[in-house]
Amino acid sequence: MRMINKSKAISILLIGGALCWAGAAAAESLNGRVLGGGKPVANSTVTLWAAGPGAPQQLAQAKSDFDGRFSLASTNASKESSLYLVAAGGHSSADKTEGDNPAIALMSVLGEKLPASVTINELTTIASVLTHNQFVDGAKISGSPLALRIAAGNVPNFVDLVTGGYGTNIQDGVNSTQTPTMANFATLGTLLAGCTTRAAPDACEKLFAATTSPTGAVPADTLAAAEAVIRNPGYKADRLFALLDTFYPVPQGKKMRVTPYLPYLTFAPSA
Repeated sequence: MRMINKSKAISILLIGGALCWAGAAAAESLNGRVLGGGKPVANSTVTLWAAGPGAPQQLAQAKSDFDGRFSLASTNASKESSLYLVAAGGHSSADKTEGDNPAIALMSVLGEKLPASVTINELTTIASVLTHNQFVDGAKISGSPLALRIAAGNVPNFVDLVTGGYGTNIQDGVNSTQTPTMANFATLGTLLAGCTTRAAPDACEKLFAATTSPTGAVPADTLAAAEAVIRNPGYKADRLFALLDTFYPVPQGKKMRVTPYLPYLTFAPSA
């Protein structure tokens, strides 16, 4: 048997250890994209949080580039933590006005493990808030590890976290064609997009007025607006639905509106 001298053996071990460390570090990196109304959101502050029983812990932060892309290298979090992303501010390429939009706040709940890549948009925001209704307050999520694990596990039923499109269960025969579930989901996403892209100069102000809670609390960003609607689904739903025509009127001579998400509701829902 050929013998390897000690110095070479140590070098091999060091190289192997370095490769293993690099692999572990790479596994903790996360690449993603921030989209508003299907278009890139540049200069958005993206923060990775770890949620648990107490206040969430900030793990990493980055800015999205011109194409809405970002890269995060996170520190280690507790194995029982539920990871989530919040994108705040920035400017959508669909926004024809100048300057960043401070009313943009979008969320994607990832769960216990970081995916290879992720999208943050209006649909991931609705799915995250809907599944975490009793655990989310603004941009803060907290709860028991088991409860957060169950909630995060339901997010992919509504949305694909990699693409930002629809998830598995919402596309089944019942939810997509026999009930208004998908249309409700897409319509709310489209209305949030009216603010993220500033479909009208005062789109955000109109959205926040329409999503003001029964107690008079006025949302300050799109995440708060989503929370207000999901917590008070039957409160003046017609007022919110009316914004569909304000933001995305049917073009003259056409029968369909052009919206970021499809399908959309054709009449005001009860909730």
